[in-house]
Amino acid sequence: MNAIGVVTKEIDEAKGTKYHDNFIEFLKYYQANDLVGSTAQTDVKGDRKARPSQQEDPDLYVHVVKKTNKGIVVRGAKSHITMGPYVDEHLVLPTRSMTKEEGDWAVSFAIPADTDGVRIISHIVTPRQRIDLKAPYNIYGVADSVVVFDDVFVPWDRVFMCGEWEFAGRLALTFAGFHRHSYCGCKPAVTDIIMGATALVAEYSGVGNAPHIVDELTELMIIAELVYASGIAAAAKATKTSSGIYTPMFVYSNTGRYLAGTNIYHEYDILASIAGGLPSTIPTEEDWLNPETGPDLEKYFRRKPGISAEKLHRIYRFISDFSCSAIGGWAQYAGVHGGGSPVMEKIGIRSEYDLESKKQIVKYLAGIEDEE
Repeated sequence: MNAIGVVTKEIDEAKGTKYHDNFIEFLKYYQANDLVGSTAQTDVKGDRKARPSQQEDPDLYVHVVKKTNKGIVVRGAKSHITMGPYVDEHLVLPTRSMTKEEGDWAVSFAIPADTDGVRIISHIVTPRQRIDLKAPYNIYGVADSVVVFDDVFVPWDRVFMCGEWEFAGRLALTFAGFHRHSYCGCKPAVTDIIMGATALVAEYSGVGNAPHIVDELTELMIIAELVYASGIAAAAKATKTSSGIYTPMFVYSNTGRYLAGTNIYHEYDILASIAGGLPSTIPTEEDWLNPETGPDLEKYFRRKPGISAEKLHRIYRFISDFSCSAIGGWAQYAGVHGGGSPVMEKIGIRSEYDLESKKQIVKYLAGIEDEE
C-alpha cells in the first residue's frame, strides 16, 4: 500500500495521470471497511533467461489484454501469495523492471478476491494438532497461493499503473524496500523463538550454562539484534517522498533482510544441535495419553531433576512442531526467500551503494592523485 502510494504520485507528476487519486480513494475505502489485502507481486516468470515480452506464453507475467473506456482486462498468474485464500483484496504490482516494449506488463491494480475470473489455488501447512496438551503455537497455520487472473476486468478507478513501463521497476523495488524493512522487525521475533527454545531445552537438560551453548546462544543474540538494528537504521534514515509517505533507507532494509536470510538455517542448526535428535523421534501424543504406554514415557522422559516429564514433553513437542514438521520446513524456506532471496538483497545493496566514495578515501590515504 505504501509503495503504491509513493509511485502513483511520481507517475502522476511525470505523466499527468490520475493514479494517485485512485489510490487515495481506494485507501479510504480499504481503511473504512477494515479490509485485509495480499501483495500479488511475484509472477510465475517462465523461462528465467527471457524477459516478459520474450516468453513463449505472454501470460507467464500478468499483463493487460484489453482496454476499454470502463477499464482494463488482465490475464496471468501471481505465485507465492501469502494469505491468498482469505484476503478481501488482491493488490497487484509488477515483479520487475520493464522495457518500452513491455508496457502491457507494466500494470498495477486492486481487485476484490471474489471477482469473476480470479482463481485461487492454495498450499496450506499447519502445526500438528494437539489432543490434550494444547498450546498457542498449534492453533494456526499458513496458506500460500497461486492467484490466477483469467481475463479479469478491472475498472479504471482501481488501476494504479497501466503502461508506464519506466516506473515498473520503481514500484517493484519500492515495495521490496518496505517489505524487507518489515522483515527487520518480524525476523528477529522468529530468532527470539529459536533462541528461547534453544535456551529452555538446554536448561531442562541441565546444560544451560555449558560454555559452547552459551556461545551459540550469543550468536543468536547477535543475529537478532543486527537485523533489528538494520531496521531501526532504515527507519531513522527514511526519506520523505512527494506523496508524503516516508520510505525506509533501501541499503539498510536490504542489509537486514540479507543477514536474516543467510542465517536462518544456521539458527535452526543451533537449535537442532542443542535439542538433539528427540524432536524427530518423539513418540506421538497418543502414546503419551495411552494408559499402557504413558507411564513408561512418564518414567523415562526425564532430564534435569525437578523438571517434570510433562514440561519436557511440551518443549520437545514444540521444537518438533516448530522445526521438524511440514510447517517447520515451510518456515525455513520462507526465512530464506520471503521478501526476496538473498541474491536480490545483494543486487539492491549494490544498486544504491556509493562505492566510488570509498575508493576516493583510499586514494587520499594512499596518496594517489588522478591525472585529471
